[in-house]
Amino acid sequence: MKGAIIVPKFYAKRHERGLRSQRSKFLFDRLSQQYKFPIVYTDAPDLSGLDVAVIYAVPYHNRPEIPPGLLDTKVKLIGYFEDLQCWSNKKCQRNKEILFNRFDILMGTYYEAVRKWYPQHVHKYVHFPNFFFPHERYASLCINPKPVMKCLMLGTINAYYPFREYIVKKVKSRSDLLDIPKKVPFSKYAGFLNMYFCAIATSGSLESEVHGICEDAPPAKCFEIPAAGVLMLAEEISELEVMGLEPYTHYVPITKKNVFEQIKKCLTSPEKFAKIRDKGTDFVRSHHSVKNRVLQFGEILERV
Repeated sequence: MKGAIIVPKFYAKRHERGLRSQRSKFLFDRLSQQYKFPIVYTDAPDLSGLDVAVIYAVPYHNRPEIPPGLLDTKVKLIGYFEDLQCWSNKKCQRNKEILFNRFDILMGTYYEAVRKWYPQHVHKYVHFPNFFFPHERYASLCINPKPVMKCLMLGTINAYYPFREYIVKKVKSRSDLLDIPKKVPFSKYAGFLNMYFCAIATSGSLESEVHGICEDAPPAKCFEIPAAGVLMLAEEISELEVMGLEPYTHYVPITKKNVFEQIKKCLTSPEKFAKIRDKGTDFVRSHHSVKNRVLQFGEILERV
C-alpha cells in the first residue's frame, strides 16, 4: 500500500525547530519508518500515485480552507483531526463538515464529543487517543523511593483550562500541598515528573457555537504522569474509562469540590495510594505509549 502523511506547512518550522507540536512530529516519524509513508509538508497536496493519505489538522480555526484536490481524489483519505473546535470561525465549521463527509476514516481523540457533535460520522470514527513519548525515556524510570511530597501541576493556565485556573486562585493558602512551576524543558520533563509523589491532570474546555459544550479529551498529561511512575489525580471523564483507566484503580479522581482534600489524603497517607500509582504506571506504559499508536495505525490501514 502506497501512502503519505500530508501535514500543513504551518507545522514545518514547528517540527524543524523542535519547540512545539513535537508530539505529532514524533508520531509521524515513527509511522513513516514503520509503514514507509513519507511526511509531506504542503497546503496543496499531490496525491497522484497514492493508495491512501493521512490528512492532518485541516480545516482548523486559523486555517479554515480545504486543501485543493481532496474532494475530487479517489485516494482513500484518513482524516487525523487535531482539534474539533472551530471557535467562532464559521468557514472552518462548514469546511469541517464537508471534509468529514469526504474522509474515509476519521481518527483522533474526543471520544465523547465526536458522538455528540458528529453522530453521522461515528461509523467511520476510530478512537486514536493521546500517548506519551519517547517510550524508553519513561519506561526506564523507576518509582522514586524518596519523592517530593507535594502534588505537581504543570500546563497552560488560562480561561481555556478552568479547573487549573480554579486551583491557582485557591492555591495561595495551600502552597504546602502544591508545586506549580512555570515551564520544564522537554528533555527533562519525564525525570522532573518522576521527582514527585503525585501530579494533577486536568482537561480544557470544549465548546462550539454550533454544537454547544461537550466533555473535552484527556490531555497528554494523563499518560505522561503515570508513565513517569507518579500517582495521577485527574477529572473522571468518559474517555479515560474508554481507554481502560479506572478511578481508584489507576488514578485518583478529583473535582473542584474535593481537589485539595484528595491531595491532602494522598500526601498524608501515601502508602494507601501506592498500589493505585503502580497499577496506573504499569497500565499506561503497556497500553498508551507511541508504540501502541503506531501498531494501532496498522489496524486502521487494514480497515481502509
